[in-house]
Amino acid sequence: MFSSFLIILFPILFVFIVMGQFEVSSISDNISRCIYVSTIFFNTLLIYLTVYHTTQIVGTYRNMIVTFALLGMWFATSDILVRPLMHSYNGCLAYFTLGSTFRHSKVAAEKALLLYSTMYGVIIGFLAVQFKYRACVLAKQKWIKYFDGWNLAIWTIYTFFTGFIWASGVQLSYPEEYTYQYLKNEMMFHYGVNVRNVALYAELAYVSLQFVYSIEYRWIQSEDNKLRWKSVCTLVMFITLLTIQYSICVVCGVIMYRRIQGNMSTFSSQHEKLQKQFFVALLYQVAAPFICFHLPSFFIFVFPYLDMKMSFHSTLVIYGFNIYPLVDSLILLSVVSEYKVAMKKPSLSVVMTRM
Repeated sequence: MFSSFLIILFPILFVFIVMGQFEVSSISDNISRCIYVSTIFFNTLLIYLTVYHTTQIVGTYRNMIVTFALLGMWFATSDILVRPLMHSYNGCLAYFTLGSTFRHSKVAAEKALLLYSTMYGVIIGFLAVQFKYRACVLAKQKWIKYFDGWNLAIWTIYTFFTGFIWASGVQLSYPEEYTYQYLKNEMMFHYGVNVRNVALYAELAYVSLQFVYSIEYRWIQSEDNKLRWKSVCTLVMFITLLTIQYSICVVCGVIMYRRIQGNMSTFSSQHEKLQKQFFVALLYQVAAPFICFHLPSFFIFVFPYLDMKMSFHSTLVIYGFNIYPLVDSLILLSVVSEYKVAMKKPSLSVVMTRM
């Protein structure tokens, strides 16, 4: 179904790589560019079809689809600008950037990392809002009014608050003297940089008993190390936020499933078909963030507390984060029949042929 789009996509990708302002220096850069171009293309297509070529997708849900697509493009753009990286080393998870647009200013690069973290929180928060709305459409239609008009702006503010909480958790992991000492040799060996010159946040689980740095540390005794409470707070904030948002998705999904299986006969066959398609799409949209967001996030954040003697690049998790907005748009384009019909319209076919 997407063969025509892919024919268009590859020349765009080629131009972006060859003529872009960034020098192609690694596989990581190429993967990021590929994800970025694909995300921009398919989300733009989704917005265009939703606004101009659909008749049943209207009102608040249309606005939600468009808003989520725009957020996805913003998130993808922030990845290209910030170029976040992750590295796991024993009891530490480092979140940093080396080649961002803001690399000439450490402070600006640190703020950019926080912005990227904020957008991550916004994405998972807005996904939960979509599930709430679809559950209300099927089970509590009188509650739909709380999503209409300016109320949608309130929900959008809620999603940005979610992003703020996530970024606050990242801010708690700002490196201290022991963090720099812990990562100094590791960063020099793998990346050839002085860790003190790098925009960096680090979830460091433990501090050696032999190191005494500041009275602000508060410890609990362990056998060899002492737990770093700032990192514990970061972990608790992350896991709590992920658990709440994903639980909302699961609960709303169960409500929608029961409603569809039980009382959908009260709707017209066309409306019933559309609602079932949205339900299937939302099921995929539950699985996708679980695979792209929640599962990798959980393991990568908990790993430092296992204090295993290992060292590896964990940037693959970043790719999982970044690919989700692309996957989300492809889910809607593939599952909802109205998009399939819209893409077969002569006017759209002519536009694509000319491109």
